[in-house]
Amino acid sequence: MAARHRRGVLATLLVASLTQPAAALLLRLSPAAQQPYRPIAARRPPLAAAPRCCDASASAAAASDDGDAGADVARSQGGLLAMDAPLPQIALCLAGYLVHVCFLSRRSLRLGPLSVGLDTLSGLAVLAAAARRRAQTRGRAMPPWLDGGAGEPAEAACCLDLRGAPREEKLRLLGTAAMVLAAPFAFSVLLGPLLEALPYALILLGVPLTEAAMPAARLLLEQSMLYVALLRLIGARHAPFFRGESWVRVRWRAPWLAPVLGGYAASLALFNLVEPINQALLPHLAYAAEGPVARLANPTDGSAATLLLSAITPCVGAPLYEELQSRAFLLQAMTAALPLRGALVASGVLFGAQHMQLGLLLPLSVTGFFWGVLYVHSGNLLVPMLIHALWNARIFLGSYLGL
Repeated sequence: MAARHRRGVLATLLVASLTQPAAALLLRLSPAAQQPYRPIAARRPPLAAAPRCCDASASAAAASDDGDAGADVARSQGGLLAMDAPLPQIALCLAGYLVHVCFLSRRSLRLGPLSVGLDTLSGLAVLAAAARRRAQTRGRAMPPWLDGGAGEPAEAACCLDLRGAPREEKLRLLGTAAMVLAAPFAFSVLLGPLLEALPYALILLGVPLTEAAMPAARLLLEQSMLYVALLRLIGARHAPFFRGESWVRVRWRAPWLAPVLGGYAASLALFNLVEPINQALLPHLAYAAEGPVARLANPTDGSAATLLLSAITPCVGAPLYEELQSRAFLLQAMTAALPLRGALVASGVLFGAQHMQLGLLLPLSVTGFFWGVLYVHSGNLLVPMLIHALWNARIFLGSYLGL
């Protein structure tokens, strides 16, 4: 434990010492700003009056304005996707999710020598349909902020562009990003003994924790402390982060049903397609030990109560914090040194690396990139948050149902 403690301290000091030089070098190599800088707190007007991302309106006049994906088309047609009420969307989302988990994920289609899952085919169909609809309404299948082509600059208005920020603010943003990325490793090493003792302290206080529930309780306590500390760090160093809607945009009363269900299906399809590539590049890791979430989803006592406790951190805490960290903060902070598409790629790679599973590095990076695209496209952090929650929940639901 002492050797582990020393390694953690040395790694933390090394990251801290390299933060400022690395940030300065990245800023030196970054392209010039493409738009004038405005203070973060005053950059965006309220969403009710501001144009929103990726309005899929059918009219040519509305095609240059931004809005929720497909919202105006659905409203004009009186379709189901036009609903803004959260409860009906939650009910339909859960119904579609159960169909995907219980049926599509367990069926496959034979295509010659290959067997392709219906979940993969349905996700690819969603991507194809979205590209086709966008080509019909906007004349191109991909937004210009993603493929680098020319287009309406307002299409990426829902994502901050900090390339014109003062150098001091850029260094501060990139410094915070480095601290946020390094903190979980230092936190686990430096506070390891305390975190090991906390579940036992709860038992002494009368909390009925079984031996099988101890790992879940420890993870819940550890991640809760870490999440609170890091969000307070971001809020303290960058006060506008939790104020207004310039960084964090979460809207329940919006038509998020289609982006969430479609985004979930497309995410799983991309993951299934990229995972074999990762295994081909790193064949010795193809059959690596199961990850921490899979271990939590299979408690030793098989109890439903233990399974529910184990699901809290991956299905509630992780979607809330990781999306605030990776999509709301890191993705937008990286626009201080990179164009938006570069920031999407970089944040996706960092998202994959944070999970510390080399056997899944490439598919997790692609997943993180795609969830960043969904955030920019929808202008609603609720979309990747819910997809992330459904993504992790399928492991626990599969364990509970024996799928």
